Amino acid sequence: MSVRWDTWRKVRLAYTPLDEPVVFGGTVVRYAYDPRIMTRELAAFDARVDRVEELVLIALRELGYLDEKGRALLPREALIRNTIERAQSERPATRKIHGAIERLLSRSILTWEQGSVNRAAMLHYPARRGETPVALLCYAPVLREANREDLRNSETEGVYSASAHRVAGHLMRIGHLGKEASPEAQAAYREDHKRAGLAGPHELPRGFTYVREHERGI
Repeated sequence: MSVRWDTWRKVRLAYTPLDEPVVFGGTVVRYAYDPRIMTRELAAFDARVDRVEELVLIALRELGYLDEKGRALLPREALIRNTIERAQSERPATRKIHGAIERLLSRSILTWEQGSVNRAAMLHYPARRGETPVALLCYAPVLREANREDLRNSETEGVYSASAHRVAGHLMRIGHLGKEASPEAQAAYREDHKRAGLAGPHELPRGFTYVREHERGI
């Protein structure tokens, strides 16, 4: 995003357009984007899935460890526990979640990846030599060039919805503003990080604050 201040009166914000539109995780994107934010925010999965599979994918996308390509990774036990806890209506049985994970693996929507944990319990992906190996379930959003049909559908449906939706908890950079996270934000991050079962330190990284899960939209 670029910012321009015209004659001290108006601040103009503009997105940076891509040379060619792309489809990221089933959604048409026309502007420069952060893959990690897209994985957290978008609900498309590149495939039709049943309710339990969808719950598994949402839990993995919203809580998993993210790499720079937008891939979300989480140990199987943590994924199952969080899928049950985050189900808003009827909670699925553990055996159904196991079955959903196996179906997603069979269709390559999920894959197994190898991570590692060091002595400080910090998770690394890909795995580092000399550290304890950890098996991680991985959701990797598909990235491809947009075709005419993609663009036509996005014009009729709209790229983003203004309806009310849940926004996953996320980090926000504030160090460049000379600010520090409040004790409440640090405590919230510590609690949510532990609950999600993520490896690594539970302390908020320096230079960031934490925005808890909330509702956004009309």
